[in-house]
Amino acid sequence: SATRASARHTESTHRTPLLLPRRSIRRALDADVLDPSVMPAVDSPDPDGLLPDELTALLGPLVTSPHCVGLNVTIYDPDLDPDGTAGALLTDIVVAAFAGRSGS
Repeated sequence: SATRASARHTESTHRTPLLLPRRSIRRALDADVLDPSVMPAVDSPDPDGLLPDELTALLGPLVTSPHCVGLNVTIYDPDLDPDGTAGALLTDIVVAAFAGRSGS
């Protein structure tokens, strides 16, 4: 049946190893690295954090490396961001950092 064929395809797809660059790396971005004046949506804000342009400048070369295969954004708490502006700022930073990646 079509359902069984789909299940077999899905199963075989999950068994296929993902081919990654030989020295693949993943990056993590904790939202609390940003200054609380621009990122209030974290549980434990630290004073004197980075400003958005500073973080974008630091993050860009890391995520545009051909060895970078992933980025996790953590520590952001949407419950502390009722209007979504802090989440939008994080999104803008990540998009700007990836803007220099070839093929994007």
